[in-house]
Amino acid sequence: MNNVFRKSLVALAIMGTSAGAMAADIATGTVTRNVSTEYLEVAPAGVLTSNNVVLELGAEYAVNDVITLTFSGNDALDVASLPPFVTVAAAPPLKGITVGLISTSVTAGTTRANYRVTDITGGASDTTTGVSLDFGALDFDSTKSGNGISVTFSAVTNTNLALDTGGGALRTQELFAIEDQFEVTVDTALDAVVDVEAEREFFTGPATADSLVFTSAETAVFDLFADVDGINYSIAGNFAWVQDTDANTAGVQPTAGTFTITPTGAAVCGAPTVTATALSFSCDVLDQITVDIDTAPQGSDAVLPATTFGIDANVEYSVGASASDKDLDRVAAGAWTLNGSETFIPYMPYSRDDMSNISQIIYVTNSGSQSGEISIDVTSADGTVTNFTNADLGGILAAPGVTKLTGAIVDALAAEGLLTGGSATKQFALNIVVNDANDVISVYSAYNVNGSDRGWVQNDSVVVNRVKNP
Repeated sequence: MNNVFRKSLVALAIMGTSAGAMAADIATGTVTRNVSTEYLEVAPAGVLTSNNVVLELGAEYAVNDVITLTFSGNDALDVASLPPFVTVAAAPPLKGITVGLISTSVTAGTTRANYRVTDITGGASDTTTGVSLDFGALDFDSTKSGNGISVTFSAVTNTNLALDTGGGALRTQELFAIEDQFEVTVDTALDAVVDVEAEREFFTGPATADSLVFTSAETAVFDLFADVDGINYSIAGNFAWVQDTDANTAGVQPTAGTFTITPTGAAVCGAPTVTATALSFSCDVLDQITVDIDTAPQGSDAVLPATTFGIDANVEYSVGASASDKDLDRVAAGAWTLNGSETFIPYMPYSRDDMSNISQIIYVTNSGSQSGEISIDVTSADGTVTNFTNADLGGILAAPGVTKLTGAIVDALAAEGLLTGGSATKQFALNIVVNDANDVISVYSAYNVNGSDRGWVQNDSVVVNRVKNP
């Protein structure tokens, strides 16, 4: 009796091991098709055809068991593309099996196809575990497939008990993976440091050049994709330092050699155009691009700003005669920083030079032990920028302690004629640069009208951790 019991336990253990070794698998044999969002946007409305849907059974099936394939999507499946029968011939040790489509249904955009086992063939010792059912390629409405399509397997016995429940993630497979087709990545960011000691006319080193390297590419290998017709780049940043060599031609005409665009591969790129806020150019195909910026060709009298850079890209694409374009998300492309302190005062009013009702209160506090030269960039109401060097400001220094800037600024504005004529009140924005460590300099800014109305003006000298120019 005990021997029989032990044999029964061994048999159960063997059965359990066999069942655990196999599991339902629709993922391995079904290959995902990668489709780009841009393809779906411009491709003529029609059919997306999947790769073959292949299900490997992981249990023993019997006649009248039911296999269900569940398809995600907004009722995208063309049920007419489902095969009415799938038959696999017996090939010992695997049994033969035939399944037939008995019904389809759609609930909340999800389509279910139910197949009943109609026939089992093969020897008594053969099994359906490991049999692969090939449902062939299926058709889907391309206009309803924008979120991708997946298929999931389930089964029940002829007595409605769950069947073939193993497999985990292998029970589901993407038929169509939908992704954005294009991206821009930065390989080498702009990172020059503007030298305050060199009147901000050079980078530290000294140097005059900096380079940006970035790559536009497809995000994956796509089975269905849009063709690239061109790509337009715009590098955002402060380019107000670029001098115009031809006042009679619209736009800014930079000195030759200031900007050089070099594709790594086969791209052909046009000449760049520049404004105060962007450097723009176009290429015919995706590629790695090097943008060399050299301030030397235009001379050393331009003041280089601290600025951040970003790459904006617009891709033009098509499928056949249908075309469109897309703006990609801006990608950070580095920054030019200062080896000193920079404080921006966004607004400061001044009286015309024949009036005196407005006065300013501008002080620099230096908590360090060294004196630093001061220079100022003044932006007028019309956007014109005037750079005042330390000499223009009378050689004033931010000595340890507190230094009053008010008079030096007024004198420089008057000498430049910025307070002459026009309206009684002049408005300026001031960018105060001190040749000293960023974390020891702070600026106080205020003004009053007729000696009684004191207006404090918030500036950015107090920034958490002084991260503006680390």
